[in-house]
Amino acid sequence: RYFPVRFSKSSTREVHNAMKTLLRISLWGTLPILLYGVLLSFPQPLFAFSARSGNLTLYSDHPLEPAAAERVLRLAQQKLERSSLYAERPAVTIFICNAPWRQVLFFNRNYGVGGVAFVPLNNVFLRDADVVNNLLISPAGTPVAPDRPLDYFIAHEVTHVLTGNAVGAWGFYRLPQWAREGYADYVGKGGSFDYAGARAAFLADEPKMDYSKSGLYLRFHMLVLCALQHQHWTVEQLLTNAPSQEQAEAWVRTEPQ
Repeated sequence: RYFPVRFSKSSTREVHNAMKTLLRISLWGTLPILLYGVLLSFPQPLFAFSARSGNLTLYSDHPLEPAAAERVLRLAQQKLERSSLYAERPAVTIFICNAPWRQVLFFNRNYGVGGVAFVPLNNVFLRDADVVNNLLISPAGTPVAPDRPLDYFIAHEVTHVLTGNAVGAWGFYRLPQWAREGYADYVGKGGSFDYAGARAAFLADEPKMDYSKSGLYLRFHMLVLCALQHQHWTVEQLLTNAPSQEQAEAWVRTEPQ
């Protein structure tokens, strides 16, 4: 037999008030996330200076020398031309965060790295830079080594955007690190890479070939170059069907001298 449950007016009011409180908490918890998403999508108001070259726009919170900024962008574009993913030349916006608080705001948990790319938004954020001399400034306050100039970091992060556009945001973050970072380094270096030297260092187990020790992508770059040029994989194959890092390293180890 069914016995209906009856609530008193006071009980109904308490339930109603509890639901309103939960709704307020939910809204206040969601609002900061929504606002941060808007900020990541449209950060331009925090960067007063800009320059443009083709599909790339560079913003900075410090004054820019237009000719120098455009030169750096053109150098990055020349490197990006190596990638088949660049064929449609999507519009990408790069933001240089010279002020530490901007780096904290936009880099978030990645604070301290050279740059971050927000794949679905086509926005890239870089740490402080000397645009006139085409240099990124390290966390120690010194210029990054000249084999990775500012245009390298722009091309590297834009390649992440291109990769995300090609395979989707979910596909991008599911890529093995060696393929994701190695391909960005491959494009960013613009063909300047000593494969034979890298392979010898890899076989000798030198520390510079270990990303966790050196912070460099030399090992990953070597694996990508092997896949594309020695195994004759296409970029599309690499990004949609990348083998494990162990398999890629086996290719390098078994190559003839």
